[in-house]
Amino acid sequence: MKKVLFALLAACCVWAAYDYSRPVDNYVVRTVAAEGDTLWHLVGGVMDSEGDHRDVREVIFWTRKISNIEGDLQPGDVVLIPIEVRK
Repeated sequence: MKKVLFALLAACCVWAAYDYSRPVDNYVVRTVAAEGDTLWHLVGGVMDSEGDHRDVREVIFWTRKISNIEGDLQPGDVVLIPIEVRK
């Protein structure tokens, strides 16, 4: 049983090292908020379409920072969404 657990642990470590070493594309997607849009909706939609698998709350935090959004999202606000995609 210990050998099986050790082999599983080793396989997980190899997979994590492989995943960490893959190149990453970082870029920003610019969008404009429309009536009724929320950051959750905008950021989640862009992340899904671009293939970003990070936690949406983390990306919303950075979106607020780089877009200078302090309160609620208003129609016409320019929203800059940082995207990170592993190749």
